[in-house]
Amino acid sequence: MPRARITRLLPALLVATSVTLAASACTPQATADDWMLEPVPFESGHMGEVDLAFGMSTITADGAGGFWSGSAGSWLHVGADGETLARFNIDVEHPMHAMGSIAALSPTELVATRTVTAPDAVPGLSIIDMETLEYTDVPTKPVPETGAGEADAAAGDFMLGDLAVHDGDAYVVRYQPVPQEYLDFEILRVDLGSGERELLHREALTISTSPQVFPGVPPVDIDLDAGGTIYLATPSYRIILAPDGTELSRAAQSANRPIVSADPDGRVLWWGGAEGAAHATSVIIGGSGEARDAIVGRASCEGLIRDDALRMTVGDAGAESTVESLPFLCGANAAAWTGDSWIVATGGEGDGVLVRLTPPAALD
Repeated sequence: MPRARITRLLPALLVATSVTLAASACTPQATADDWMLEPVPFESGHMGEVDLAFGMSTITADGAGGFWSGSAGSWLHVGADGETLARFNIDVEHPMHAMGSIAALSPTELVATRTVTAPDAVPGLSIIDMETLEYTDVPTKPVPETGAGEADAAAGDFMLGDLAVHDGDAYVVRYQPVPQEYLDFEILRVDLGSGERELLHREALTISTSPQVFPGVPPVDIDLDAGGTIYLATPSYRIILAPDGTELSRAAQSANRPIVSADPDGRVLWWGGAEGAAHATSVIIGGSGEARDAIVGRASCEGLIRDDALRMTVGDAGAESTVESLPFLCGANAAAWTGDSWIVATGGEGDGVLVRLTPPAALD
């Protein structure tokens, strides 16, 4: 397999608002029924420790209680105890800058989709050692059901979207054009050693499902729980698949930027659609005043560019009685379960916050 060395750069100086991280003395105490929202601080060069910056666009749990987060060429690794384990930027010219979605194989090894940024580039998967910044391309094999030959396998990947990792395999969203129509999206299970692929699910997407992203593709988000159940968030549906791809349930939604993130037991957060009647309560724990204000500003979706509301399901997403609306963290960028809480990326330039979202003790 081809390998390439990417030179590690000096830690970049994050452009951020200077903040004071001392928690307010009047911070309320959470009860067993409260969701806890806590800004995540991290080290950022000469700015020291900050909890308000630009918005991160992707998050993956590292498998050891921490997480990796990225935005373009900016990378951050926070450990289980909240310590900053890595913080660096990568030049636009470096191959890692063209990586798209990420998922962790281990605390120091990520799987990433390659985006097409050069005329001779093809989409695919790469495994990145985040300590050495070396990467290995996963072999591209045809999907058996498509009938594509080995030589046409790479050309057959029109675009790869979100991905997740479960039991060492990657689960990848693949977009394929459909003549006289628009696009299908597929869910592929990919063996990261051999590159062998299995088609688990395929369905159509239309321009009308997500017109604001045209000529880009309508976003589809994917996650899995510990048992291998697959959760898909599309502009039009919340979908649950069995590990073999059999559809278990489907519920309609209308989402501009759908997101899904599951905990190991099938408790699932979904971003999509308008706000609903909510009875959940929450408490913001610690953080700077600016970060807390940014979190409060997302208690409602009104006026946000990304205005998809947050919901939680337990078990069958097709049964509307299992859906609970949550009145916070509207319009998130990304989310991942880290072991006892979710990490949610919110905001953009100047109001980006990484929020640790801990479910109520009463739900456990």
